[in-house]
Amino acid sequence: MLVGEIFKFYREKNGISQSNLSKEICCKTYISRFEGGKVSISPDILSKLTERLGIDLNKEMKALHHIEQRLKDWDLAIIMQNSIQIEEIKKELESIPFIKASKYAVYYHLLTARYYLHKKMLPETKSIIEYAEKNFQRISDFEKSLLLHIKGMFCISTYRTTTSEDFREAVKILKQINIEEYKNEEYYYHLALGYHYARGKVLAYTYAQKANDYFIKTRNYLQAINAQTLMLMQFESENDIDFMELVESYMNLIHNCENLGDNEKKRILLNNLGVEFFKRKDFEQAAHYFKKSLFMTDHTSFYYLRRFYNYIESCSEGQLLNIENLLEEVKKGIALAKKHNSPIHLTLFNLLLLNCKKNRSGYYDYLAKVAIPQFASTNNVFYYEQYGKKLYKYYMELGQYEEAIELIQFFSDSGNQRDIPIETNQVKAELE
Repeated sequence: MLVGEIFKFYREKNGISQSNLSKEICCKTYISRFEGGKVSISPDILSKLTERLGIDLNKEMKALHHIEQRLKDWDLAIIMQNSIQIEEIKKELESIPFIKASKYAVYYHLLTARYYLHKKMLPETKSIIEYAEKNFQRISDFEKSLLLHIKGMFCISTYRTTTSEDFREAVKILKQINIEEYKNEEYYYHLALGYHYARGKVLAYTYAQKANDYFIKTRNYLQAINAQTLMLMQFESENDIDFMELVESYMNLIHNCENLGDNEKKRILLNNLGVEFFKRKDFEQAAHYFKKSLFMTDHTSFYYLRRFYNYIESCSEGQLLNIENLLEEVKKGIALAKKHNSPIHLTLFNLLLLNCKKNRSGYYDYLAKVAIPQFASTNNVFYYEQYGKKLYKYYMELGQYEEAIELIQFFSDSGNQRDIPIETNQVKAELE
């Protein structure tokens, strides 16, 4: 921003007209041309104008030259997830009154959107994205890529209410980024997330590996753990990786979390390791790791509810608790689901309750009338595929072929790409 633009900002902020500012100092036209950067101004006139505006020009110019570096520092702090530094720089930038009128206004607005994403403030993020697309017509290639990055991250952040098609849109957005201009290889991680949720496992692994290389190179070890966790989640069978090698990889990441003092990532990894044992029907080991994750989780958090379900499902499948204790734990889960106002988990625990009571007909009736329609209406692909497969098998077992065909049609109408849902494990892995 030119010196004249600083003058214009404070003149308009103070409600002073060009005529009143120039009175007895210079002509109004001179002020207009000076603010537009068309003419320079003598030190004597400059001194009189700054005095009339009541500003310290040296201080304002110093702040102006400081803005670009502090914006870059803020960007880096967000990438590194340095919460203390993020808040400190945000407060500092907010104290610069003309930042939104400077040539760095676009960069500042976009980083504010990234800040909102970091804080999981999605409505605020969406508002800035919409404002930017409407008002920022002439922006640099770097700013275009930053906006695309934020849009892609926003799409991924709303995954609980989106479909695979939406994730393909997120990938499409992120693929438009010009990495030569943007130079922020962190975006590879979000591209990997997009492919993961859109079920492109090979590309998810490829881009997660690229992201991991970048995070290691920049010593962003916490994010490297996220990238490595995502890589491990792409392995589906013994054909992809030896199971003991997979377990060792998880244990190494857990150890790294301990060294870095990141307990939340450790909780996620313990849960995901439990999922791997569950997939292989080793329910005792699965329950062991779910319980360890659960023990470290705040009892009042939603994560506790999710992990508690995984633990109880393992105990149920592995018959690790007697029926009385299992029923008691399932009822605790129902109470937790109500407390957290989570209809999905309330349904899951109700299914567990019916299963524990050996109420087979009631179980499948509830599945058909309540659970699957709910999972489909909320785009909860993971659960409606899993339980859709169960219901389909039940119909085929009873010779209810018409109902089986209707179920296939239901999945087709719900936008699922498969004719029959795939077989999946019953507990869910996590990402941050």
